[in-house]
Amino acid sequence: MPMLRRVLVAVDFSEASRVALRYAGSLASRLGAPLTALHVFPLPASYQPFPTFPEPPRLDPEQVQDLTQRVRAFVSAGGAQEDTEVAVADGDPAEEILAQAARLEADLVVVGTHGRRGFERWSLGSVTDRVVRRADRPVLAVPAQPSPPDLARVLCALDLADASAEVLRFAGRFAEALQARLLVLHVAEGRHWYEPWPISGVDTEAVRRAVSDAAQARAAELVAREIPAGLAVEVNVAFGRPEREIERAADAAELVVLGVPSRHGVDRLFFGSTAQHVLRAAIRPVLLLRHAAAPAEA
Repeated sequence: MPMLRRVLVAVDFSEASRVALRYAGSLASRLGAPLTALHVFPLPASYQPFPTFPEPPRLDPEQVQDLTQRVRAFVSAGGAQEDTEVAVADGDPAEEILAQAARLEADLVVVGTHGRRGFERWSLGSVTDRVVRRADRPVLAVPAQPSPPDLARVLCALDLADASAEVLRFAGRFAEALQARLLVLHVAEGRHWYEPWPISGVDTEAVRRAVSDAAQARAAELVAREIPAGLAVEVNVAFGRPEREIERAADAAELVVLGVPSRHGVDRLFFGSTAQHVLRAAIRPVLLLRHAAAPAEA
């Protein structure tokens, strides 16, 4: 059975989506998975507090045909594989991307990201942000300037909780299918790791050694249980802020795999997670894997 049954990539004719298309095409080709390019025509937004009638006009058949031809031309110019399927929809882009992914049973959704900084970096409402928050399947966010798609090293960052097994298993299968080396990283987060003064009375180096040994043992246990035999794996433990250490380690890889806890309601709007920081830094393409949230007492 192939690693992926179908890859869905969202395109909006921007340069960011052109890069994402090229990346998705290369990835789908290497994994032997069919590729579908989806363009969503956004309907006019209404700023009235209550819905009005009639509803916004939908695309008519002639407009759908014209738009489909434009998408085909965009896909062809973008260098995607010749048998790439094309789909066109209208409505809310994020909702339609998720709906099409479910309908096609896509194993991976690929979206482009601009990797903005400053105030724009924290602005809410972009299509990529909403897809990442709400997707129930892996999402690969590709920055406008990604590393080459001929992946040789995949970085998988783990917090070593129970859900790490699921994330590591997926990363291992992904690296194996791409014949890539797997780099496993755990970041021990603590106030005294990265501030210039140690906690009074604490032997920081002794604590570091104990934490590192425990993390290495836990990671080795997960690797032995979840990683296919024969796959090259390197395990590292770092100390500091997770997002900074992951971004630093990403310099030695072409793809980053992170787990994202499944959340509902207002939790989906939380904007300070490690995954969100790494995603917005746009250092490397980031593959986000949804998993069950840890119990509250953990």
